[in-house]
Amino acid sequence: MKLIPWLSVVVIVSASVGGLFYYKDSLSNNQQMQSGPEPSAKVEAFRAVNANYQKQLSVIGEGHAVKYIALKNELAGKVSKLNIASGDVVKKGQVLLELEHTEELASLASAKATKILKQQTLARYQELAKEKRISKENVDVAQAEYRIAIADIARLEAIIAKKVIVAPFDASIGIHNISVGQFLDSNTDITDLIGIDDFIWVDFKVPQIYPQLAINSTVEVTASGASSLVGVSSAAVISSVEPLLTQDSRQLKYRAKVLKSELEVKPNQLVKVAVPITSAQSVIMVPSLAIVRDQLGEYIFKLVKDENGDYRASREKVTLGDRVNEQVIVNEGLALDELVAAKGSFKLRPGLKIRFDNEKMGG
Repeated sequence: MKLIPWLSVVVIVSASVGGLFYYKDSLSNNQQMQSGPEPSAKVEAFRAVNANYQKQLSVIGEGHAVKYIALKNELAGKVSKLNIASGDVVKKGQVLLELEHTEELASLASAKATKILKQQTLARYQELAKEKRISKENVDVAQAEYRIAIADIARLEAIIAKKVIVAPFDASIGIHNISVGQFLDSNTDITDLIGIDDFIWVDFKVPQIYPQLAINSTVEVTASGASSLVGVSSAAVISSVEPLLTQDSRQLKYRAKVLKSELEVKPNQLVKVAVPITSAQSVIMVPSLAIVRDQLGEYIFKLVKDENGDYRASREKVTLGDRVNEQVIVNEGLALDELVAAKGSFKLRPGLKIRFDNEKMGG
């Protein structure tokens, strides 16, 4: 019976000693944790540099062929010859199609025979007039008849020329549905002729509030690529300016020359035109990922060395300008050659130690 109190004392002492050892061990672990590595963050760094920037206005332009006609027949007739297929390339002067004109050819042969006869008659009368064996009036009549015969030939040749349609310039043929034997009323749409040139016109309009572009100045034209939706761009030279503003929208119309070797633009295709509206200037740009925003404004994290040579984050308020693709202009709050955090800046806080993913020394 006396052993029970002693056992109680032993249990209590053992528990006290165990608790003391556990407390010391926990305290030691906490001290080890507090003396562990300092928290840090890995970011991509960017060194601020100057960049040339010119503010631009984006407008819609339209491609126009240098030479283009909608081919039509002036006179009615049945198609007797057809020398073109849809999509053909033809040379200047090449016969495209002929309308039936056998009757005109017969009349032309008759007119030429009449001309010869009238010419011979006139020559005979002129000889007789020299011998005063015929009146001057008869000579005048013969001369008038000879001139009429010449005019009849010219009239018939003009009719035939209108029924033999030739290419006015080197061109690509549009799609058509004309067939041999088909009767065409006058002024029928036959096909389109698009000139073959090494450049194309792009027409666009700019509101009157912006400075007028100078002849031979350049703009940037962007068109969707043939194999993708990604825009392909090329410089275009201003070749002409409309002398008056449009009456409906008070805009000034321009025409720019785009080389086909630089950019593929088809007639009537819509393109984007970047028009410079300010003079070029030197600015500081940073990646858009470097900008951190909250309800109080926009900030960047500068990366500044401490006394130990480690880089730490310093939050600075900035004033931004225009966005240019994946970069943004910093008007105030950042100096040239300062190092800022780009990718990963969202996870920073002031004073946090920085580890570099990489350091970009330029844009």
